[in-house]
Amino acid sequence: MENPIFSFGEKFLVLVDEFIKNRKYRNPKLLIGVLFLFLILVYVVLISTPRLFPNKTIVTIKEGSGLYALSLELEGAHVVRSAITFRTLAILFGGENLMKAGDYYLPQPQNAVTLAWRIRNGLYGIETAKITIPEGFDLKEISQLFDKRFLRFNHDEFSSTAPEGYQFPDTYFIEVSATASSTINLLKNNFNRKISPYKTDIAKSKHSLKEIITMASILEAEAKLPDEMSVASGILWKRIALGVPLQVDSATSTYRVAGLPSGPINNPGLNSIKAALYPKNSPYLYFLTDKLGVMHYAKTFDEHKANIQRYLK
Repeated sequence: MENPIFSFGEKFLVLVDEFIKNRKYRNPKLLIGVLFLFLILVYVVLISTPRLFPNKTIVTIKEGSGLYALSLELEGAHVVRSAITFRTLAILFGGENLMKAGDYYLPQPQNAVTLAWRIRNGLYGIETAKITIPEGFDLKEISQLFDKRFLRFNHDEFSSTAPEGYQFPDTYFIEVSATASSTINLLKNNFNRKISPYKTDIAKSKHSLKEIITMASILEAEAKLPDEMSVASGILWKRIALGVPLQVDSATSTYRVAGLPSGPINNPGLNSIKAALYPKNSPYLYFLTDKLGVMHYAKTFDEHKANIQRYLK
């Protein structure tokens, strides 16, 4: 099948040749004008950005991908007008072996010359966005922090595959090309770094890492201050040892079943993790947090009921 672009080029060159052979048109200014017009048409038809160029897109150059396949892919995605033109430019800039693999962020339309030059020199242009994950956010809340800047972030995938409790709350500078899986790995790796100094103590404790993080997630939801977390931790571990249901509002299943929930209910910060690991002994068996966020303790159920009347009614 004849390529319409090159058909146009051949016809135009024939016209130019006839123009030059005709003596009455051998005017230098006219020749320059015709050449200038030809260059404009070449740019518009072959090099300029396609009309359907996608708005804010990321082009991925895979390691070892061939220039031929890449150029066809770019043409099919309306990133370049002509696969042949892009291949020609890439060869002029050094050839297939110098093309740099990676993700290239295109916040706006860019012509084939610019794109070929960027890929030749590894000018990825990937923006980073500041994301702050507060302590106690669950997976759905974390997912909602990733807005439309993150073109490849799949919210459903993140919410369904990320391990609750191990996506460490912190401030991150994340590339806008991040996917759900890369974000999960980033947050989990940070979690591992943060708890690394405490792994020996966790191994020596009577509880598994999962139990520590699950308890920490409850403390994150129930208490505000580190000291309150430590006291609440002592109370809750004591209730578990006695076989008494935890009965915490943040995990309603604990009203029906004794012991910890099946897993973390949110993603706790380091203070709550340390409180779960290092509980503070006290004579109390009950606690509640009033409307102002202040925690109150009780030794007996009667004292606890009195606190409810005093601080929550």
